[in-house]
Amino acid sequence: MYTGMRALLMCLVTFGLFLATPVLAADVDDLKATFEKAVKAYNSQDEVFFAMVDEQAVIFNPSTPFAVDGRAAYKPATLSIWAVTETVAFTPINPQYRVIGTTGLAWGHYAISIKLEDGPMETNFGRYTVIFAKSGGKWLAVASHYSDIPSGN
Repeated sequence: MYTGMRALLMCLVTFGLFLATPVLAADVDDLKATFEKAVKAYNSQDEVFFAMVDEQAVIFNPSTPFAVDGRAAYKPATLSIWAVTETVAFTPINPQYRVIGTTGLAWGHYAISIKLEDGPMETNFGRYTVIFAKSGGKWLAVASHYSDIPSGN
C-alpha cells in the first residue's frame, strides 16, 4: 500500500509540474515582450516608455551618481536628455529573463549608441538589470540598474 500511495503522489507531482510549466513559459514570454517593447519605445523616444515604469521605481544609471527615485523624477530627466539627442540605440546583448512569482528579472549586457545634437556618435557598453512586478496582469519596471563597463575590460 505504501508503494501505491507513493506512486500516486509522484504521478500527481509530475502532472502538476507539467501544468505549471506552460504558465511560467507564458509569463517569461510576456516579460520578454514587455522589455522589448520598452527598449523599442526608449530608442524611438516615445513617451509610452514611461507607462512601463512604476510610479515608485528606482533607477540607477551611469549619467548620475545617485538613484532617480520615482517615475515623476525619471520622466523629466529622461525627456531632457531626449531633447538634445538626435538618435539613441540601446541594444541588449544576450538578454536573460526569469520570473519568480509576480517578480520578473531582465538582465544582460548592452551597447548604447547616442548622438547628441551637434556631437559625434558615441557608443558605450555596459550591464543592466531590470526588476519588474506584475500588477493587474501587467509588468511594470520597479527598479533598474545600468552601469558602463570600464574601458579596456
